[in-house]
Amino acid sequence: MTAPRTWDDIERLLASLPRRSVAAFAVRAAARMTPAVAALEPKYGPEAREWLAAVHGVLGTVAAFARGDAVTRFTLDLAAEIARATATATANAARSLGPSLLIEDAELAYAAAAYAADAARASSDSRAAAMGTQAARMAAGGGDIPAEQATDLRALAAGEELELPTGLQFIWSRDR
Repeated sequence: MTAPRTWDDIERLLASLPRRSVAAFAVRAAARMTPAVAALEPKYGPEAREWLAAVHGVLGTVAAFARGDAVTRFTLDLAAEIARATATATANAARSLGPSLLIEDAELAYAAAAYAADAARASSDSRAAAMGTQAARMAAGGGDIPAEQATDLRALAAGEELELPTGLQFIWSRDR
């Protein structure tokens, strides 16, 4: 496989993969953005730690789905909404406590996490591919395709499983 050159190339490749592989790709891309949320702690204190925990919960849930764990549609819906609500909470804090140049990167991290959950809960494989691509695009800051993402895609195209981020908490389970 040649390296993907455009976001359309990525979407086409993701459309040829199983949904769990798409979710694995999306969660890895989104997880690379979590340091942007952690960087908010000096300015926003304990709230920023809560925002990071929320993003970790979302990514942990999508990673569980990607591993093949039993994750319901409700849980994936909840995960996507948690990512979006965390973005709103961060924006509200910025209005209240003062802006930070770091907020924009954190917003991309939340968007990437939400799109990763959207990829897992998508109603069709083509929709999953589109959402997985958006997760990757947000994680790239809207710029060019990062080398790490291209490497992940080559591995998936070769039939390899991606190593999923560890230490992330599953946000919801009827069994817990």
